[in-house]
Amino acid sequence: MEFKRSFRTIALLMMGAVSLTACSDDDDDEPNPQQAEKNSNTVCIVNAGKFKQNNSTISIIDLDSSKVYNDCFANANSRGLGDTGQDAVRYGDKIYIAVYGSNTIEVVDGKTLKSLKTIQPAEGKPGNPRDIVAHDGKVYVSLYDGYVAKIDTASLAIEDSIAVGPNPEEMTVANGNLYVTISDGMNYANGYADGLAVSKIDLKSFKEIAKIDVLVNPTKITSDKSGNVFVISMGNYADIPATVQKIDSKDNVTAVAEATLMACNDNTLYTINAPYGAAEMNFVSINTLTGETVSNAFISGEETPANPTAISINPKNGNIFIGSYLSASDYASNGYVLEFKADGTFKAKYNVGVAPVGFIY
Repeated sequence: MEFKRSFRTIALLMMGAVSLTACSDDDDDEPNPQQAEKNSNTVCIVNAGKFKQNNSTISIIDLDSSKVYNDCFANANSRGLGDTGQDAVRYGDKIYIAVYGSNTIEVVDGKTLKSLKTIQPAEGKPGNPRDIVAHDGKVYVSLYDGYVAKIDTASLAIEDSIAVGPNPEEMTVANGNLYVTISDGMNYANGYADGLAVSKIDLKSFKEIAKIDVLVNPTKITSDKSGNVFVISMGNYADIPATVQKIDSKDNVTAVAEATLMACNDNTLYTINAPYGAAEMNFVSINTLTGETVSNAFISGEETPANPTAISINPKNGNIFIGSYLSASDYASNGYVLEFKADGTFKAKYNVGVAPVGFIY
């Protein structure tokens, strides 16, 4: 079972100053984490690790010094994060991390990464966290068992859940609603027969108000500044390609482009089309209001990801971050993150953990 290869592009939230005193620095023989501790210009990376290897980790990149601090959660807590971390979101002074294989939501202090609470669905209840977003005092987690859970940020407990359909993946908040992709990912032998919709949940009532029909196997989702929602249906990894679709405010759906990863900043959608086994990758930006597309808009030079796992945009300056495996056939070695300026100019390469999939700024 593969973890999700995207970065949700959940609502990207600014991360406060992160204490790095508990992290190891693989890029400097004599690290000075006390100096980095004063810097709020950082990005936190969730590295999924390899499924069933219990090697998910957290890396911190100091963007001013370009130093990378790895194994930060383990050093802060004297234990590992768990198996296949999927996503994370910062809300207030806490970070919430969805750890799929371990069936936990880890809540940590946003400055020190010290664990405040490990939330685990009760035995016999829906579980397996995949994606996580925050909105209006609550944190929402998609559970691969077919539900979305609502976490109260005061008590740090699951207060409610709602059935949405088999194997939900990513989520986004737009227009007061939560949009959830229903992949039916475990039913690949039957062509993802029940993976043909996005669940639309009214957040005030926490009730499903619509099932929006999309192409087969929807997994990734994001939204722009104007409230348009974009979903990638991954197809069947054979003759049905991964396709981006736009859902407007009236739930009308139109196909936009072929892509396997995406991230949105304001009203620009950044897409990567890198289907497994393809000879080349395409990097396209799309104006979500006009539909204008620009090829190779956000990558220049020879640095390209070998096997991209995620794309994310730094909301502070528009810089583009792309996570990658070491190679197209190496899913066990530590990966890396490439940073490009907003104009596509290559800026830096950072060595992180295995399978970098989640970004918090």
